[in-house]
Amino acid sequence: MIRFVAFDLGKVLASPPDLYSDPAAYLGVTTQEYHDHYWTGRPAYDAGGSRVEYWSPMLELLGVEVTADRIAHLAELDAEHWIKLRPSAEAMLTTVFAWGLRTALVSNGPLALGRAVKFAEWSGLIDHVFISSDLRLSKPDPAVFPAVTDDLGAQPAEVAFIDDRPECVAAASAYGWVSHLWIDDTDSLEWLREVCATAPSA
Repeated sequence: MIRFVAFDLGKVLASPPDLYSDPAAYLGVTTQEYHDHYWTGRPAYDAGGSRVEYWSPMLELLGVEVTADRIAHLAELDAEHWIKLRPSAEAMLTTVFAWGLRTALVSNGPLALGRAVKFAEWSGLIDHVFISSDLRLSKPDPAVFPAVTDDLGAQPAEVAFIDDRPECVAAASAYGWVSHLWIDDTDSLEWLREVCATAPSA
């Protein structure tokens, strides 16, 4: 029986429309220029790497002066965008929480994101937060799933998991989590109704 429902953050719960455009406007560069460099070095940043080591090279490539204030602002702005849930995703999260199941966030992200999640308006709907920068492990590393499961005090088959990346879903499934590839919020909620025995019928 499912006791815990674990959600990825990016796409599964949040699709920030201004993720690239707002920081680009702040820096005075085009959205495309910012987008082109955003994911460069991101895996190391999400694994707990220094914000200076992530943002400084990006600023240099964009031809923008590197300053401590600018780096701090970008790190906070980036995290603020990632914690803006879609209304339909927050409704899904609220529904699952109302079923009486425990919830978890299992997401790749930098330390700034982990701090922002703790103060998000919806944080009360999440019982456990696992961010890659805190774990020092990033999905789809197979070590993520036993580490989370042990912390939850659960058996793998007691965890239902939704992620938008096939490789993460495959790794979670291989460990024993009941896993689903995110398509949209309606599909995800219907899947959860099917696998969570405590969920009421539609």
